[in-house]
Amino acid sequence: MNTATVVLLLVAAVAMSIDWWSVATDRLGVEFLAKPAVIIALIGVALAIDTADNVERGVIIAALGASLVGDVVLMTPDARFEAGLGAFLLAHVLYVVAFAPSLEVGPAVAAATLVVGLSLGVVPQMMERVRAGGRLLSFAVPVYIVAIGATAVTAAGTGVIVTGLGGAAFFFSDALLGWNRFVGPAPGGRVLVHVTYHLGQVGLVLWLAA
Repeated sequence: MNTATVVLLLVAAVAMSIDWWSVATDRLGVEFLAKPAVIIALIGVALAIDTADNVERGVIIAALGASLVGDVVLMTPDARFEAGLGAFLLAHVLYVVAFAPSLEVGPAVAAATLVVGLSLGVVPQMMERVRAGGRLLSFAVPVYIVAIGATAVTAAGTGVIVTGLGGAAFFFSDALLGWNRFVGPAPGGRVLVHVTYHLGQVGLVLWLAA
């Protein structure tokens, strides 16, 4: 990695630490600044990484941009969950587009598929609450579940360990977020959602450095 990439990763790490602290201590004003700062720093990382494929770089940056929009939308006082969900759905689609050409079916893909499949066991319980939110959510949530599963599987299929772990962390974060919103408090609460989300994004971005 070049110096700029390392420096920007350190900036992202500092922003993550501040965000996790702000969530743990309910300092919303700090969170509103720190959470977007993480993704902005990671966009810088994606720009700084030495890679010969600028198309792949562009897709990853677009995925981060969609994630940034989702973060901002979900933090606004009049946040609409559906709008944030749509932004993150686009992010996952873009990640799948980036990773799919490098997909190699093997043990990592099999393991990721198994974990995703087992996780679907909690979906019926969650969907009971989702349906109460109306038709749009009832349609969007299952589509989103497919998308996050596809991200996890294709990330594992790249053969890049940190990216596979990133896909798993992002999947876990979204699963926790869904459980917290539609079923009840999950262990770790919002702090664990943020930690796994940020570590997941780092892992996915570092695919460019592989």
